[in-house]
Amino acid sequence: MTDPAENSHAPRKVLLAADLSARGDRALERAVEIAERHHAQLMIVHVFEEIDESNASYRAGRGVPSWRRPPDAAAILKTRVGQGLRADLGAAIERATLMIEEGDPAGVIEEIATAQRVDLIITGIARESLFASRPVILGKTVEQLLRRLPVPILIVRNRVRSAYEHIVVATDISEPSAHALQMALRFFPNQKLHLLHASEAPYSTLVSDSGRHAESYREAHAAELRDFLASIFMSEDVRNRLVRLVEPGSPQQMIREYVQMHGADLVVLGTRGRGAIREALLGSTAKAILAALPCDALVTRGPIDR
Repeated sequence: MTDPAENSHAPRKVLLAADLSARGDRALERAVEIAERHHAQLMIVHVFEEIDESNASYRAGRGVPSWRRPPDAAAILKTRVGQGLRADLGAAIERATLMIEEGDPAGVIEEIATAQRVDLIITGIARESLFASRPVILGKTVEQLLRRLPVPILIVRNRVRSAYEHIVVATDISEPSAHALQMALRFFPNQKLHLLHASEAPYSTLVSDSGRHAESYREAHAAELRDFLASIFMSEDVRNRLVRLVEPGSPQQMIREYVQMHGADLVVLGTRGRGAIREALLGSTAKAILAALPCDALVTRGPIDR
């Protein structure tokens, strides 16, 4: 992301959904970096659901009766959270708006993001449970926000060393991926964008010449990618910033291998907005890509699929 004087589409309002987990400082650092780079307004929102009245901390079980709960428990927790964030942020806290609320996290964040018309939501990866069989990247709150809000969500995994420089845009030649590409072009108006299209080559195990089969796949999908890009309005200078990559293989594997081999620090992808009746959670392909990524991800929701 670049100077707002050079990019009228740079985010003006950034909301950090802070969960105060062990890795939450990485999302905090990235939120401060982005806000400072763009001179954007930074809002830090922490939402807690229940309080243990004995120590003003999170309560995993059911809530206590109202007559046993101290009237100032929420105030005590808000003070402690505020002190911790101020210690982490230092002087940057003076330029941020800190909101500590009680309630349903997704609902509160959605309400604030909508009312404040934020341009970008930033969060860390989800906490992993003790007996999880595989890494947990998206928590329930982030999945709900992706379903409900058209606002891009930046999921931060790694520590901040610089602004994003090597950016991969994952595409499957769909409307959501076109939406993601257009967002990436707006947010990163000067960097090259590596546009990666990957999918399994059909019947690859049945052909005698697998190398030739893969090359035929690549040629066909390269033509498909050209047609896809031709359908998106952009200047010639913008088109010249796109590095096209077409590979046979599962999207999550190809994207992960590219990120590892070439040191990409951000992957941008789109997911289709789905109605609650048809699909309650994020699409399986997007979730598989996010779970496999060793870097940060910027996810944007496409049009609602009725």
